Amino acid sequence: MSEHRILLIENPARLSVDLGRIRICRENEKDIFVAPGDIAVMVLHHHTVELTAQTLQLLVENRAIVLLTDSKHHPSGWLTPMYGLPQATLRLRQQLELATDTRKRLWQSIIQSRIRTEANTLRELSLNGALRLERMATEVMPGDESRHEGQAAKHYWDCLFGKGFKRDKQGAEDLTNAALNFGYAVLRSLVARELAVASLTPMLGIGHSSGDNSYNLADDFIEPYRHLVERLVFEQHDSFGEFDAKARLAVLGLIKKTVRLGNMEFRLPAAVRETVASYLRILETGRGGLALPC
Repeated sequence: MSEHRILLIENPARLSVDLGRIRICRENEKDIFVAPGDIAVMVLHHHTVELTAQTLQLLVENRAIVLLTDSKHHPSGWLTPMYGLPQATLRLRQQLELATDTRKRLWQSIIQSRIRTEANTLRELSLNGALRLERMATEVMPGDESRHEGQAAKHYWDCLFGKGFKRDKQGAEDLTNAALNFGYAVLRSLVARELAVASLTPMLGIGHSSGDNSYNLADDFIEPYRHLVERLVFEQHDSFGEFDAKARLAVLGLIKKTVRLGNMEFRLPAAVRETVASYLRILETGRGGLALPC
C-alpha cells in the first residue's frame, strides 16, 4: 500500500468502483481512475458529491481516510476502519488496567515531546523562544501536574504568530485558525484510523479524559505531531490569501511530511502507526516507552 495520494473533491462528482479502482466522474470532464491503496486521504468538500456504498467499503478496506467538511470548510466528520474489533475486548481491558504510574509517565513523555517539538519549530524558523521551551520540557513531571503544557503553549503561540494571536478551536473565520483546525482534523483522523485498526477504545485517553470526547486517546497522540501543522501554516500563510482550495490542498500536504522517531525517519502516516504500536507494546508488557517525535 503506497498510501500517498491526497484527493480533494470540491466540485459535483460521482464516485464508484470500476474493476477495483475508484472512478471519479465529473460533468464535461474525463473520468479519473485511482487505485484505492494509493489514497491516504480523500476530502469530500461539496454537497453534491455522490458515492456508492461499494466505494466507501473499498476505501475503508484500504485504510483510506474519508474526511467530510461543511459549508464553511470546517471538517465535520470522517470514516475509519473497524478491522481490529475481534481484539477489542482484550484491548479495552488492557487500557482500563493500565497502572496510574504508567499512565502518568506516558503523559509526561507526550508533553515533553510536544514542548520539545515546539522548541525545535521555533529554532528551525529562526524565531525566539526555543531555549525557554527546552528548559520547560525538562521540568515536566509525571502526569504534568504543574501544567507545563499550558504555560509552554502560551509562550509558543506568542513566539510563533505574535502576542496578538488567539487560538479559536471551533468555527474559526480567520485564516490562521481555519488552516490550523483543518490540519489538526486531518492529523486527528490519521490517529483515529490507527487506533481503530489496533482495536483500541479511542475515548479512553492517557491525559485527555473529557466525558463528551469520543477521541481522547487520539487527542493524546496528536499532541507531539501538532508542530507539523503549525510549521506548515506558518510557512504557507502569506501565500494563502484566503482559505480556499489551494490553501486546503497545501495543508493536506502534511501527509507527506517526514518525522524522526529516535534514530529513524518515517512518513507521517507510518510514524503515527509506530506511535500506536509502541502503546500496544506497553499495554501488553507494562514496560517501555512511547515512540514519539523528537
